[in-house]
Amino acid sequence: MSAAVLVREAREHAGLSRSALAAKAGVPTSTVSRIEDGSSDPTLTMLARLIAAAGKHLSVSVTARQPTSPAIELLAGAYRPDARDRPVDWTRLRGFLDQLTAHPELSADAIEAPPSRTGDAAFDALLAGIAEKVADDAGIPRPRWTKSVPPSPTPWTAPGTPARTKRARAAAPPQLAARNIWLAAKDLWRNAE
Repeated sequence: MSAAVLVREAREHAGLSRSALAAKAGVPTSTVSRIEDGSSDPTLTMLARLIAAAGKHLSVSVTARQPTSPAIELLAGAYRPDARDRPVDWTRLRGFLDQLTAHPELSADAIEAPPSRTGDAAFDALLAGIAEKVADDAGIPRPRWTKSVPPSPTPWTAPGTPARTKRARAAAPPQLAARNIWLAAKDLWRNAE
């Protein structure tokens, strides 16, 4: 919860106006206004002071940070139709796969929900192929939603020389190759050979 929301909710719960809260806390009304409007981030001391003036107590705790759960359904946003050439945010795709490599126990949940269709058949096929490879690598059933995603109508090959394209075709995971996606595993999975 943001400082703006904390201060506003504490003030409203106490039945105080901004100026009344400011007077009780001994600060200018503009300070309360800037914090509640989100244009100023208060120090922890200032936040505790304002909350106390509203008759509440601010409690802060530190906990271990849990890894954010990866989800393939969020990767539809890695397709950027306004970009030149193949409009794919490769960093985002690789980040998803890196996270699953570091936390393979998250694989089943990460690929369960289908991503929205992007309108690019090749990109949609890529996501389905990635989900199938993640499932196969984890030894879990492939998600059912991948069955409804057809292969890319045109081959998606790595850019470059004919020799590089040939090497990429030879190194494409079978889950991608079955979907007419001819990208080498090492281009997506950092730990691939």
